[in-house]
Amino acid sequence: MVNLLEAFRPTLIPGAPVPPKEVVNYRIVLLGLFGAFCAILFGYDLGFIGGIVVLPSFNKDFNLADASAATKTAVQSNVVSVFQAGAVFGALFSSWAANVIGRRLSLLANLVLYLVGAAFMTGASGHAGVALLYLGRVLTGWGVGASTMLVPVYVAESAPAHVRGRLVGLYEVGVQFGTMVGFWIPYGVLTTQKGTIQWRLPFGLQLLIAAGAFVWLLFLSETPRYVASRDGEAKALAALAKLRGLPEDNDYVQHELIGIMEQVQMEALARSNYGSFSIVKESFGRHNIRPLYTGVLIMIFFQMAGTNAVNYYSPRIFASLGLSATSSKLFATGVYGVIRFVATTITMLTLTDRFGRKSMIIAGGSMMALCMWIVGALTKAYPPVAGHGMNGGQLGAIILIYIWAVAFCVSYAGIPWIYVSEIFPLRIRGFCVAICTATHWSFNLMLAKTTPYMLENLDGYGIYFVFAACTTIGAIWQFFCMPETKGKTLEEITESFGGAPVPREQWHRDEEKEEKTQIEMADSSQMA
Repeated sequence: MVNLLEAFRPTLIPGAPVPPKEVVNYRIVLLGLFGAFCAILFGYDLGFIGGIVVLPSFNKDFNLADASAATKTAVQSNVVSVFQAGAVFGALFSSWAANVIGRRLSLLANLVLYLVGAAFMTGASGHAGVALLYLGRVLTGWGVGASTMLVPVYVAESAPAHVRGRLVGLYEVGVQFGTMVGFWIPYGVLTTQKGTIQWRLPFGLQLLIAAGAFVWLLFLSETPRYVASRDGEAKALAALAKLRGLPEDNDYVQHELIGIMEQVQMEALARSNYGSFSIVKESFGRHNIRPLYTGVLIMIFFQMAGTNAVNYYSPRIFASLGLSATSSKLFATGVYGVIRFVATTITMLTLTDRFGRKSMIIAGGSMMALCMWIVGALTKAYPPVAGHGMNGGQLGAIILIYIWAVAFCVSYAGIPWIYVSEIFPLRIRGFCVAICTATHWSFNLMLAKTTPYMLENLDGYGIYFVFAACTTIGAIWQFFCMPETKGKTLEEITESFGGAPVPREQWHRDEEKEEKTQIEMADSSQMA
């Protein structure tokens, strides 16, 4: 039987201080699994929607059965892509919400929004129901877009440094599990269900997943770093000690608290030097512009690697590689989902905190680029021919797509989310991660709309060369420009990008100054 606590224990870095065994406790396990559970919502939407919109029952109930091919294509494309549009705005708005009401309450609010959207979609029907379906997709997209920003930050700010990568990486495990289930759902309902239930059941499953995540979050607490920024040192110490399962006077807790409070104090001092748009100014200031554009570029290369093009249009992708029967394309898609899930799970539980973020993304990205260059060449040399069986070149291209999927899981699947949750100072973390997440969703939306046209207009093989070129450029940039973050505290990472935390002595001097000011203000009010 698997011991989850042991699964979360990494091999310690030589020379690094050994954390107490109590640090990896059931609260940390629940935290990581919550992140994975939220991610299932994201992954499920990636996997199931493209297959559902082509079901005969879906087209009948929405009066699309006798519609023109152009109308069907427009509706199906909109149902797929308005989700990404909602996600862009959800990611941006979540930054403000996370700083005002906290990470945890923001997540709860967005889960409620997701539940409303899922209910709209499950109950929609008829020609008028198309608009309700669009609205439901926008709302669920908003909720998922917000969670892709909030969940990694929530987990990263709560996790011990030596298992942070693994815990945040479980988010991607959840994405891949949800995607795998979503890939098989259209095939399952097509073969086992008839009538309206055939498409309503997959939409209804979203309600169960979101409700489970909402209840789960009720048993978790706010992050110590956010508590420190809002409620001060005493409450932050209590929250941190509870989360770590250690007494408040434990040396490990005290050391971690010092790092948190130094950064909070530094950000408080920086805040006094800016106006009402202090977070925006600080994010684009000379000390933070480097981590910001680094995070943005990583998300761009993530999307331009092509993974979501395959996710949304996998039947057409496999058709371009020689598979013609619908059942064969759906089966190949399902196998693709299983491979991604298994590879991501192994990567996040065994590799993320053993190897550096930089080395993993470069190695995996380089393999992805090589696979796509070869797939493009094979597809050009051996194009599918109607009425002919699959040849060796086409079979080789499909195998390379599966190898490409494994390489993606070792690199871009989880590393970008881990990385952007680590590299920003606390005060601007929510805003900067929101920008990175919005970039992710913006390019996701672009690919959702343009992939069919690239498949049609680039002769079937050109799309693979586009993805190969983007991934190659990404690997080169990462090699020369991407700093490593593995094994560092969030405060040390801030220093590595050019920021300098307030010295401990300055922290205490500022505390004394603030206390003196408060006493003077109290005396003045009494005299008045």
